[in-house]
Amino acid sequence: MRSIRLLAGVVVAVVSAVTVAVPAHAADPVAADTGRDGTEAAVLAYKTVYPTITDGAATLAATQQEARKQLHEQLAKDPQTYGGGYFDPPSGVTHVALTTQAGADRAVEAGRALGLSVAARVVERSYDELERLAETVRVGTDDLAVVAKQRVGVEVSTNTVTVALTAQEEAGLPKGAVPSWVTIVPASTDAVEEDVCTSRANCNDSLRAGLVIRRSGGGCSLGFTARSSGVRWALTSGHCGGGSVTNWSTAGTPIGPMHPVNALNSGAVDAGAIQVTNAGYAADTLGRIAISGSSWVPVKGRAHTMSFIWVGDVVCVSARYAAPATSGNPCGVVTKTSDAAVRGLTRYEGYDPCPGDSGGGVYWLTSSGKRYAFGLHSRSTSGCNASPRKAWFSALPRFWPGLSYDVA
Repeated sequence: MRSIRLLAGVVVAVVSAVTVAVPAHAADPVAADTGRDGTEAAVLAYKTVYPTITDGAATLAATQQEARKQLHEQLAKDPQTYGGGYFDPPSGVTHVALTTQAGADRAVEAGRALGLSVAARVVERSYDELERLAETVRVGTDDLAVVAKQRVGVEVSTNTVTVALTAQEEAGLPKGAVPSWVTIVPASTDAVEEDVCTSRANCNDSLRAGLVIRRSGGGCSLGFTARSSGVRWALTSGHCGGGSVTNWSTAGTPIGPMHPVNALNSGAVDAGAIQVTNAGYAADTLGRIAISGSSWVPVKGRAHTMSFIWVGDVVCVSARYAAPATSGNPCGVVTKTSDAAVRGLTRYEGYDPCPGDSGGGVYWLTSSGKRYAFGLHSRSTSGCNASPRKAWFSALPRFWPGLSYDVA
C-alpha cells in the first residue's frame, strides 16, 4: 500500500492593523471563469462580494492582482521579517506587515514601483512564527487547545492567532489560559455542510479539476493532479473517502484506489489522494481545469506557501455543481486565509457550492487569464448557490509538501 505523509507543521497567515471592509452579498449574478480573459470575472467577483465597491475600484483590484503577488514574492525572500499581507478591495490598499521599520519602508517603495498603494505596518511576529504558534494550539493538550477543538486560525488585522469559541466555552477557561498572542473570536453560527452527493454525470477523456468522480455509495469532484516518487495522484476532499479502501472512477472509467491513510480530514486539512492506476491517466502529464462541457484550461502554477494566498484574491472553483446559474466556473473572493470559526480552512465568498462539489479545484484567476492552483473545495454554507454565499477550501500548502503538481 502506498501512502503520502501529512505535513506536520500546518498553520496560517498574516498581519496588519487596518480592518477589511465587511463584505455583503448580492442575490445575482454569479461571477464565472469562462476560459477567456479573467478581468471580467474578477471585476464581477469583487462587485458581488463588496456591493458598495465602485466600478473603478473593482477594475483596479482585478488588474493589479499579479502585481500584488510580485510584491509578495519580493517580501517573502526574507521570511524572518515578512509578516504577510492582504488586500482591501474597496479602498484599493495593499497591506503588508514587516517585523522591522526598515523592511516596512522597503515594502512601500517596492509597492510604489509596481504601481500599488501600499500600507506597511511593523508587527511583532513574522508569518512563519504565526504558523508555528497556531499549530501549537491545534495539536496542544492544554486548556485552550482542548476547548478550541481545532477551531484555530489567524486574524490578519491583529497579527495574532485566533481561536473560535462560544461564550460558554470562553467563560469556562481558567485565568491565564489565553496567551497574549491569541485573540478569541465568536464561534460560527453558519449552517455548514460538506458538499458531497451520490450521483453526477461527467466526461472521462482526461483527468482535470472539476470532473465528477465516484465510488461505491458516493460521489465528489476531482481537484488537481500531482506526482510523488513516480506515482500520479488525483486529489479530492478527504471527507469523500469511505473509511476503507475505495475505488474511484469517472463516467464509468476507473481511476484508481484511495487508501484510508490518504484520506485526511482534520483541522485545516481536508484532502484525499487517489492513486492513479489507469495506465492512460497515469501517463498524462498536463494539469487541467474543466471550464464547461469537455473544454479545459491549463494550470499554470500553484501556491507553495500559505503567505502566497491573500485576503482579496479572486478565486474560482471547478466542480460539477447542480445549480451554478452560470456557464463557467463560479468565482468569489478570499475573505479569510485561515478561518478559525471553520477549522482554519480558507474562506471565500460570493458563491455557495453545491452537494457534489467537494474536492473540486479552487484556483486563483489572474487578470491575464493565468490560473494557479490554491486548494480543494471542502464545504459551504447550507444550500446550493444560496445566501449567504460562503465556502471554504483546504489550501494546498497545508498537506503533502512533496507533491509535484501537474501544470501546462
